[in-house]
Amino acid sequence: MKPWLTIFLMLLSTAAVYFSGCIENQYNKNIKSGVSIQGKGSYPSLQSAIDNASDGDTITVNPGVYHETLRINKSVNLIGAGVEKTTITCKNNVSSGVTIIEIAAGNCTIEGFTVTSSVNETGPPVTGFRVTSSNNHISNNTISNCTYGIYMYRGAENNTVSHNTILNNQYGIYLFPGADSNVIFGNNVLNNTRYGVRVKGKNNRVFKNIISHNNLGVYMCCGSGDNIVYRNVFAQNRENAKDDRVSNIWSKDGVGNYWDDYTGIDADGDGIGDTPYSISGYGKRKDEYPLVEPPQIRVD
Repeated sequence: MKPWLTIFLMLLSTAAVYFSGCIENQYNKNIKSGVSIQGKGSYPSLQSAIDNASDGDTITVNPGVYHETLRINKSVNLIGAGVEKTTITCKNNVSSGVTIIEIAAGNCTIEGFTVTSSVNETGPPVTGFRVTSSNNHISNNTISNCTYGIYMYRGAENNTVSHNTILNNQYGIYLFPGADSNVIFGNNVLNNTRYGVRVKGKNNRVFKNIISHNNLGVYMCCGSGDNIVYRNVFAQNRENAKDDRVSNIWSKDGVGNYWDDYTGIDADGDGIGDTPYSISGYGKRKDEYPLVEPPQIRVD
């Protein structure tokens, strides 16, 4: 691995550990909170604003910590003041499985939040985002300390997950069978204890993500098929990728991914390794065009 990339990824990992440990202190500063629907006034909670909204409304959320679980059943835009200022978290005394944000309607945009919990490996499951609908955008959020950071269930199609930081979960992003034709790009997926990205769906695209310091970076399993993975950085995962199916593709238009454990050479200097990168798993898949230098990726 390139020395500068090693330093960069070490800084990301250190930041992730610091973030996990200090998040509650950072946000408990009695910042005035409030929720409003453009043109319709203010509401005492996020869920009350959602309940009073109409399709197409934009709900703006002031800085603060919101101890709520949300069900979004209307096509709304939920816009926070930024990940450093606006946090949604479930209560610390959760005794059964809980979802912090469920997106049940299509054509929603959720951005500008930290979504977090205090889940541990042996406790009840906590899901940051649960998506059961289509054509949504989840962007510019930080999702941490959950069992599932983002869980796309059956029927979640044509959604875009972009420019999020997804860290310190068990599963960073989980696509269930029937979660098809989604786009995952520009995310920083790190320090997830089981999988960075686990895909059971079909026809999804995973590209231009930094996937690092996870137990397993990307796992294509079970009913997955015809997914395309390209232009990602895989670095310092215990295992970078695994594919148990035969129809997933690990490059696009002659460009694959950057793998920190790739040992091939680039004799002609075109930026593409001269030999394929072998991916573990029953599918015996290969990245036919591994990158010898990490691509430029914007994750914020």
